Amino acid sequence: MGDYKYTRTSNGNAAAAWSDRQPFFRLDALVNVATVITDGSGTLASTTKITATESIAVLDIPANSWVINVITRIITASTDGTATVDIGDDSDVEGWDAAVDITATAGTNSWSNNADDAYNLQLASGKVYTDADTLDVLFNNDTTNGIILFQMVIMELAYIDDP
Repeated sequence: MGDYKYTRTSNGNAAAAWSDRQPFFRLDALVNVATVITDGSGTLASTTKITATESIAVLDIPANSWVINVITRIITASTDGTATVDIGDDSDVEGWDAAVDITATAGTNSWSNNADDAYNLQLASGKVYTDADTLDVLFNNDTTNGIILFQMVIMELAYIDDP
């Protein structure tokens, strides 16, 4: 199983020190499947595709944070016949969202909002991470292309604003 990270803050700059962030913030990762294949050739099973059941870590989840939701937005649809991904973490590979269709029309959004998603905001109020983790994307099918944006809405639990 390959492990490849594309991490950036929402403004595209290098990640700020954890203590420099506001209590609520968003982390984004723009994942270009073709680039992952090219750049991750040493960690992926194939040099031409992300093979079904391979997982990539797309964002670092800081310790002492409450991830409120994870949103997936299709930027460029995959042209592979069938291509879905599960979005989760080390505890649950599809905890955030299961079977997201990455062949969907550009602009399509998906998020943790149904009863099958363990961290569903309506049922579970997101997830608290006391230890650092990663947001992982598990490919359910062989995938060769597509561009997907993953966004995490987070609250730092240790944030205290002095009066």
